[in-house]
Amino acid sequence: MQPNKLKILMIGPSESGKTHIANFISDSINIEEADTPRPTQGVRIVEFELSNLNVNGKTTNIDIELWDCSGDHRFESCWPALRLGVQGVILVCSPNTAQTASREMELFYNYFVSQPKLSAKQCVLFYNCTEDRDDQQEMVSLNLSHTFSKVSQVTINLKTGGSRLKIDFSNYITSILQSINKDN
Repeated sequence: MQPNKLKILMIGPSESGKTHIANFISDSINIEEADTPRPTQGVRIVEFELSNLNVNGKTTNIDIELWDCSGDHRFESCWPALRLGVQGVILVCSPNTAQTASREMELFYNYFVSQPKLSAKQCVLFYNCTEDRDDQQEMVSLNLSHTFSKVSQVTINLKTGGSRLKIDFSNYITSILQSINKDN
């Protein structure tokens, strides 16, 4: 049976652009109107609906609870509450967080995906490029562990490929719903 609402966590190193992505996906802000980044204090929940998803041949609408989580480790004591009931995890990193990204992504994956026993299909890694160039090669240089071999990894650029991000996000939500339906 398909849920009416999905709880999705978005987490990654500080300053990787999580809030900007969350706002864009949920149509909360226009990319051109974005102002200076402000660190999220703990978590911020954005609720919105995705319409007309094709899940196993059926068109469906789904409410999304997108938990935009701070990557700052001083909020680590909140992590158990954040992951409670989670059905999907979006890991976010960017070129300006690439130095620590590999280790951080592993930590976040283990805590928010492996420990609550989510499948690799319930996780996606967004490599958030802010420059007007293709950073696919830089993403390869992240040196992610074998843990990520089954996790979808998507290079995104809100300035040049925002509509592509919305398609990628919808595909990700569809794969979660298919995974949940298969397990039931």
